[in-house]
Order: sequence, then structure tokens, then C-alpha cells
Amino acid sequence: MKYILALDIGVASVGWAVLDKESESVLEAGSNIFPEASAAENQVRREMRQSRRIKRRQRTRLNDFNKLWEKYNFSIPQIKSNEIVDLKVKALREEISLDELYLILYSYLKHRGISYLEDAQDDSVSGTSAYANGLKVNAKALEKNYPCEIQKDRLQTVGKYRGQTQVTDDNGEIIDLSNVFTIGAYRKEIQKVLETQKGYHDKVTDEFCDEYIRIFNRKRKYYEGPGNEKSRTDYGRFTTKLDENGNHITEDNIFEKLIGKCSVYPDELRAAAASYTAQEFNLLNDLNNLTINGRKLEENEKHAIIEQVKTSNTVNMRKIIAGCMGESIEDFSGARIDKSGKELFHKFEVYNKMRKALAEIDIDINDFSREELDEIGYIMTINTDKEAMIEAFGKSWIDLTEDAMECLISLRKANGSLFGKWQSFSLKIMNELIPEMYIQPKEQMTLLTEMGVTKGTAEEFAGLNYIPVDAVSEEIFNPVVRRSVRISFKILNAVLKKYKVLDAVVIEMPRDRNSDEQKKRITDSQKMNEKEMEFIEKKLAVTYGIELSPADFSSQKQLTLKLKLWNEQDGMCLYSGKTIDPNDILNNPDLFEIDHIIPRSVSFDDARSNKVLVYRTENQKKGNQTPYFYLTHSNGTWTYEQFKATVINLSRKKEYSLSRKKVQNLLYSEDITKIEVLKGFINRNINDTSYASRVVLNTVQNFFKAKKADTKIKVIKGSYTHQMRCNMKLDKNRDESYSHHAVDAMLIGFSELGYEAYRKLQGEFIDFETGEILKQDMWDANMSDDVYADYLYGRKWANIRSEIVRAEKNVKFWYYVLRKSNRGLCNQTIRGTREYDGKQYKINKLDIRTKEGVAVFEKFAFSKKESDRERLLVYLNDRKTFDNLVQICEDYRDAQNPFVQYEKETGDMVRKYARKHNGPRIDKLKYKDGEVGACIDISHKYGFEKGSRNVILESLVPYRMDVYYKEAEKSYYLVGVKQSDIKFENGVNVIDEEAYARTLLNEKMIEPGQSRMDLEERGYTFKLSFYKNDIIEYEKNGEIFRERLVSRTMPKQRNYIETKPIDRAAFEKRNLVGLSKTERIRKYRMDILGNWYPCEEEKFTKYC
Repeated sequence: MKYILALDIGVASVGWAVLDKESESVLEAGSNIFPEASAAENQVRREMRQSRRIKRRQRTRLNDFNKLWEKYNFSIPQIKSNEIVDLKVKALREEISLDELYLILYSYLKHRGISYLEDAQDDSVSGTSAYANGLKVNAKALEKNYPCEIQKDRLQTVGKYRGQTQVTDDNGEIIDLSNVFTIGAYRKEIQKVLETQKGYHDKVTDEFCDEYIRIFNRKRKYYEGPGNEKSRTDYGRFTTKLDENGNHITEDNIFEKLIGKCSVYPDELRAAAASYTAQEFNLLNDLNNLTINGRKLEENEKHAIIEQVKTSNTVNMRKIIAGCMGESIEDFSGARIDKSGKELFHKFEVYNKMRKALAEIDIDINDFSREELDEIGYIMTINTDKEAMIEAFGKSWIDLTEDAMECLISLRKANGSLFGKWQSFSLKIMNELIPEMYIQPKEQMTLLTEMGVTKGTAEEFAGLNYIPVDAVSEEIFNPVVRRSVRISFKILNAVLKKYKVLDAVVIEMPRDRNSDEQKKRITDSQKMNEKEMEFIEKKLAVTYGIELSPADFSSQKQLTLKLKLWNEQDGMCLYSGKTIDPNDILNNPDLFEIDHIIPRSVSFDDARSNKVLVYRTENQKKGNQTPYFYLTHSNGTWTYEQFKATVINLSRKKEYSLSRKKVQNLLYSEDITKIEVLKGFINRNINDTSYASRVVLNTVQNFFKAKKADTKIKVIKGSYTHQMRCNMKLDKNRDESYSHHAVDAMLIGFSELGYEAYRKLQGEFIDFETGEILKQDMWDANMSDDVYADYLYGRKWANIRSEIVRAEKNVKFWYYVLRKSNRGLCNQTIRGTREYDGKQYKINKLDIRTKEGVAVFEKFAFSKKESDRERLLVYLNDRKTFDNLVQICEDYRDAQNPFVQYEKETGDMVRKYARKHNGPRIDKLKYKDGEVGACIDISHKYGFEKGSRNVILESLVPYRMDVYYKEAEKSYYLVGVKQSDIKFENGVNVIDEEAYARTLLNEKMIEPGQSRMDLEERGYTFKLSFYKNDIIEYEKNGEIFRERLVSRTMPKQRNYIETKPIDRAAFEKRNLVGLSKTERIRKYRMDILGNWYPCEEEKFTKYC
């Protein structure tokens, strides 16, 4: 028997299917579901660590300031002030007391401002965010004022100065205000304050001022990282690692941690994307991917293009390429494109900005060598503040004048976004590749393979029975794809173990980088389709008097596509130049056909960009030719020149113009009977040639090559299998079941069988080695879309569809069980609490100037229930202010936001009630947001008594659920363990026995003073531990259920759990199950192929 393994790799799933080639049946299939390996999770942890470090260093500064204050015999005041901004403004020019000076100097050390160059001024992101706009407003205001003066003005005019605020100026324009200023601006303000106060207080000496400024300026060197000799961490220089003598290792710097290592030469650091070498390498890679007018660029042309890009003030790549080739561009393909279809090229952007900036101070960039430009790019990328850059340039071997350094620092400051990226390769490998990239028209991966320097060569897998799951981990940089590929390799290994030999492995890689991008792509596509149809329906109604009805669409299944093509083509048949009347599309549909511009039997392309709406008679004449070949060899009145001019005009329409890809297809002039052309279409439209796909392909190919196996490996595009799904009329309901991932894998397998059958047919009349057509009559008869579709799925349509429907019922499911113990303890939301009627409530805030905030306020304020109104603290504590707010809502009930409308019309602010109407501005209102449940008490960190739960971290993250059985009662007890119940002890994470005992006490399983060790004596037997996504089987009211565990929930209620279904994402509503009377709890373990194995009992482990 011959087996095909098909893998549909997604961002959070892998669908797989094993097909028997001979019987064309599905032997088994599965959907493997796992959480997306989002880099955002790591980002959250990094930000939390960073926040803790910032707080710790702030405390150190403040403590050192107190010591300095006392050193100069000043007394630390016991008073506090809420008028710090007013004091700062006064201190600039008038005398203030020493107590007041202490307060403002203390405040400066708490809020020092930003030091990063890109935060302070990045012209490249101008207008992209309120934050960036706010910084620019501040920069302008700082030309005449100190930060405190700006803050006071905003406090008086806007009512606040902290945070981000939007105001409308006299011209109706929205202005973004931000309370973010640079360290430099605050430093100038402090120096002015100290200089003024020295004139009033003799004890404020120059020495005191200098020492204070040193504390204010203090900043750890970026290359040292966190930690010190006494507090070691592997994130900084002072590591926890030991050398052979048992001494801690202290590294010189953390460059390797910051940058990472080259994916080819692991001893080399990755290069900065701003280096000259990286810019040249990236542009060469773009150029080598291009095919222009049917050919690749020559070596001399590439040199000329790069020189012109480096010297042009504006870079138009197509114009530059055409000029260097000395010919007009008729056909252009291979460029990278963005989401909107726009071509993307690397354009020496950093080099050109640097060239222009240096030229302004009479420095020629050509005076610098490649090596010097690489070093400059490295320094400007790894450093983020001015002082660090000056220090780095000073230590560098490059001879730079002060003017040059200031010029480069200013460039870095104004273009921060260009200096934040690192290549995956080192300078060493890129310098080895660049000469070959000029000579050969090949991209980097092909050259690396030919040069024998890529990882994953066949020798690496010699003697291995299975592919290492981490074989490509270092070469795929997207963590989402990396996890998906690792799980796919585990599936591949398990299938190999079971079936021994595979005839083929066919893989489809994820098209999106993460789930957010996937959702956005789907949503954007739906919105664009809706908008396009609305445009067409309006056009038909206004111009032609045609009102479309649901019956029109039900009678013609392709009517939507026909209308879109008709609109795109401006109502013209592109093969004849004749007008297409939309009435005929509706009433005489047989007059028209949707044609594949380049025959699908050649292009394998079923996308809209390869389709046109044409008259049936004209399409029959065109046959299996390209428009170019048909129109240049026909004697009709519609010439190719007219056709070409029309296509170009249609591509320039303002709305719904022809896409760049469709224009390329329509004007394609290559001879499609040439084998090179046929292979080119296969590579473009079937094979997936993205970087990650090539890495996976090369790795799996090398593994089977090492085994001396004849297994064929293919990585294909999703658009190819999408053709079969559409023709099989298989709906893809993502919410109904996860089985659609396995179905996708089946479609991949059957597509491969159909392709092989069609390829075998082609082999009867094409010599694939020489490209010779052996039998012209068979070519004419079989190189048609009808024959292609027939072989791919048509002739066996019913059998394939019924087989997929049958196999879907038997799809197996595997879930990634979350046993990781170093996750966040909670959702990091800090809540204040209040006690009312003996109950403690979480306090939340609503912003009255947001749509959401108004909705919450009106929900409570206008409720018929007194208990709802009492959730608003303003109702409980300040009834007059509450009444005013309600009155505003009633007076401006028709406005989108009554509070905003009130301020616009009256010119006043929404204020807290005061007799003279001069109360403070109201921004946010507090309300009771439910009773306090499981939480981490942090009251003692905010000046309250420890354990008072005045300040809490809520929503504790569950870790696992332990199951105990008490024989005497014939009853189960479910114990929830939180992430906060885990502690780090002797180098490992373990269950904190004290925390565990508290939980047992809450479950009434032990008495005060007892622990887990007393459970056996009290008649409890440990049975099982369940983690998130473990399969739990339980009895409820005589019925057996098998579901996925989410967690032990509702801790105040005994034995409540939350579960989800096995075959889909969730139940219609949250599934909370009480198991206080259950007679059975069983666990099922899963292998990677979704086979389940029952588990009745296991040993307790405290290790996490």
C-alpha cells in the first residue's frame, strides 16, 4: 500500500490525514488544537519585569535622595502637597520653602521623562498615533516653556494634564495632548529651579545641586542589562551560570542576548538591518526574485540598479529597473507585495537618508568604507539614547568628527523606526552570498543550499529514525509558525512509526503570521465584498434601472462573481471589445462564460485575478490560449493593441480597477507550450516558496534523503486546495467543529492525487526533461480546463465527497494540555475595594467621555432597581453631583455622548457639584464591580494593613485540579490549584504546601493546623490531577459525559468545574458543572494522533 500524509498547518492548529493512494480512501485523520505561540505573552512578562525593575530603581533613587537631603542637614518634611505643578512653576522664579523644595525634587525623581531617541522625535511615524502626535505638540511647546508651565496651563484650560487627552482647537481640529516629556526638558527645569532657590537658601549649595543632578541623571548602561553582583539574573551581565570552578560567570556585555546569533554561522552575531551590507543583500534578494519580460536580470543590470537606487532622491523601482535594462516593461512578476497588492522593495532607505544628512554638513558618504557604514548601522541600531551613542562612537575604530556624530544622532532621533531591526544572517554570510547574488539570478535560500552552508543537510539526519521536532526551531523566527511546525513534526513521526513508509508528504503552511492577522484578513475581505456589492447594486439601480433580488442570486450561483467581473471590466468583453448588457447577464446567462485568462490546465490558478467575464462564443474561439496569443493570431476587428490599451486604462480606474496580478495575466506573452513556462506556473501557483515553507521543505526532504527513502515532499499554497473545497461544495463552519482542519488536510491529500493523475496524463504527450511536445493532438485535446478539472476532482467528485463526509465523522482530536507553571499569576489588574453591608466589592472606573463609559453610567443611573443605582459610588456619596449628571444625560439624550455635547455647547466642563460651580472636572466615575473573590492581596504595598484586601490583584489563573475520593462517603472532592499556589524552591517550581493547605481548609477537607499529609488519615485518597484541556469523563444524573476541562471554578461552591466540548471551541453558553454527587471521574490521556487512553488513578506530585 502507498500512503500520503497531508498536513494543514495553521497558527493554532494542525489538521492531518493519511490517505491510501490505491483505494483513494482516508485511513485516519485528526485535528490537533493548541494555543497560539504568541510573542505577546512573552512581551507581557517582559513588561512586568521591566515595570518591577523601574519601580525598584525608582525606590533606590528616592532613598539616595533622602540620604543626600539629610547629608546636607535638611530635615525631611512630613507634609504632602497636591499642588506640585503650582510649586514647580513658582520655584522657577520665586522663593519657596525648603520643605516645598524637597517635595518637588522628590517628584522629579519619580517622574523623570523619557530618554529614548525614537520616543522623543520620530518623523517617520508622524501622525500615526496620539502618543507620537502628543510628543510633537510638547516639543513645540518646550521651545518657549518648561514642562511644569505646560502642565499648569493644561490643568487650567483642560482640567487635567496627566495621561493622553484630546482637545479641539478654535478651528475644530483635534489636538493630542500627552504628559510625556524628555529627561533633557526636565533637567533644564530642575537646573532653573535650583539656580533660583540658591539665591534664597544658602544651604542649597553647588555641591548639593551637582549631587542631586547626578542622582537624577543616573541610568544603567544598556549593555549591562538588569541585575548586579548581589542580585544575579541571566537577562543581564551578572548571570546565574557557573564556570568549571563553581564561580558565577559575569559577561562583558549582553550584546548576544540583545541581538541573537546568525542562523547559518551560530558563532556570529546577527547584522543590523541598517548596515550597508544588509541593505545591499536585501535589495539583491528582491531583484533576484523578479522575472521581467520573461527573463532574469543580468549582473551588470543589478549593479546599475543598485547604484541608481543609492543616488536617486526619489526611488521609483519600476522606472529605475526599466532604465537600467534599456527596455520597456511588458511583463513583471516576482516582487513582494503588501496586503493591498502594492509592490514592496528594499530601497537603501537608511543609506539614502544618511547620504543626504551628511551632505548637508559637507561630508561625502562615499568617503566611508563598507565596513565603516556597517559599524555605523550597528551602533545606531543597538543604542537608543544620545549618551549611549556618543559613548559607542567614541569607543569605535571609526574616525568621526563631532559634527558627523551630531548629524548621525539627529538622523537616528528623527527616524527611530528604521533602526530597530536585525537580520537573521550575520555580516559574514551575507558578504559571502552577495558576490554570488550578483552573478546568479537566485535568491538566498537556493544559494545557501547550493553552497552547502544551510542547516538541515542530509548528513545531520543520518542514522535517525524520526525527525527531531526542533530541527527548524532556530531557522523559523515567527514563534507562531515555530510551534505549529514542531507539532507537525511530532505527527509526522507518529505516522511514520505506525505506517513505516510514506509515498508522499504534502504540507500547507499558515498564510497568516498570527490569529489576529487571520481574523483581520477574513473580516477585511468580508467588508470589501459587501462594499463592492453595494457599489454594484447601486450602479445597476441608478444607471440601468435594475433592482437585484434574492431570486436572481439563487438562480445563478456565480452571479455575484459575474457582476464583480462585469463592473471591473467596465461592462466590456475583453476578448472582443463588445459591450456586455447587465440585463443579459440576468436574463440570458448562457451568453456568457467566466474564463480563466491563462488556462487553469497550465497555470493551476483559479483566483479572481485569473478570471474574466466574456461572451461564450468569443471564449470558444480563444480556447486554451492566452489573450496575447489569441488576439495576435486572430483576424478579428478587436486587435491586441486595442485590448492592451483597454486593460491599462481599466487598471487606472479610481474604483474597482484591475489588479496588478490580473493585468500581468491579461498581458502575459510567454509561450505556454514551453515546459519552462509550465514549471514556472507550478512554482508560483502550487508550490509555496515563502521562507518558512522552504525551511520546512528542505528539512523534511533532507530527513527522508538521509533515510534513502523515495518519499516525495511538497509544500503547497492554500489557494490550490481551496479550488477543491469550492468544487466539492464543502462548507467550512469554523464554529461548528474543529474537524474542518482535518477536512482541509483530506482536501490537500486528494488534491495531490488529482494533480498526480493529471501529471501522469501530461506525461503521455510531454517530455518533461526536454520540454518537447510528443503528441500535438493529445496536447490540444487534454490541455483544457475541462480535462484538468475532470482529473483533479470531476470524474471522482461523488466518491471523493462521500469519502470526506464519511471520514469527517471519525476525525480524532488532540489538545495541547497546559501544564506550564511559570505563567502569570493573575490578569495583573489592580483593584481597589470598598466594604458595603459587610461585603467587600471590587471598584472599577468608567470614563464619561467614552461610548462604553456612558453606556455603563446610563445602565445603572436609569435602572428601575435601587440596587443598580447604588453600584455608582457617586450616587451613594454625592447625590447632588449624581443628579447633575443625570440631568445632563436627559438634556442631551439625542447626542452621541451627552457629556461631550454639554461641554461643546456650554463651553464649561462637567464638574463635581459646588455652590459656586467651581468644582473639579469629572473624568471618571467609580462603581462596584462585583464581590471580591479569589485574589492576591497587595494592600500592604499601598499603605494598608496586610490581609485587609483594600488593594488586590484579581482573577487568579488556575493551574490544575486535584481529585480526591473519600470511600466512607462514596464521594469525590475537587481541589483547585492556582498559579499563585506555586513557589520556586531549590531550583524548581513546586506546590506551596501552606497555600495548598488553605485550599483544603476552604474545601472543608482538613481542620485548622492540618496539611495535605493528614488527608490519608482522614480517609481521602488522591486519584488524579487535571490540567487545562485534559479530557475528563464524569457521571451526572446517570449520564456519562466526556469533555475538556477548563478549570475548577466557583471556589465557594463544592465540586464545580467548567468544561468545553471536545469537537469544537465552546458550548453555546458557559458550561458550569456541579459534581458534588458524581459517581465517576476518569481522565483520558491523548497521544499526538488523538488516540485516548483511560487513566483511573495516578500518583500525587508536588513538582510543577
